[in-house]
Amino acid sequence: MNRLRPTIDLSYGDQEVLQRVLAEPRRIADALAPDDARQHSRIIGVLEEVATAFAEVFFQVVEQLPDPEPEQTQEQGRGMSR
Repeated sequence: MNRLRPTIDLSYGDQEVLQRVLAEPRRIADALAPDDARQHSRIIGVLEEVATAFAEVFFQVVEQLPDPEPEQTQEQGRGMSR
């Protein structure tokens, strides 16, 4: 077995598209190999592996993001007063 560790730079929208594709491995396999059970199974397996790896990395990235500023702090920074 070969272990691949690609690096992909994706915008938020691209990440959403990738998540949608990886969430439907059977539909992708149906489209690519409707009459070949072996290929169908392999496609599903590969997409499930990619989905698992992507999910692990996605959660690591989200955990490293800075906490958003509270709404009041943002309003004060804009010079809004009450």
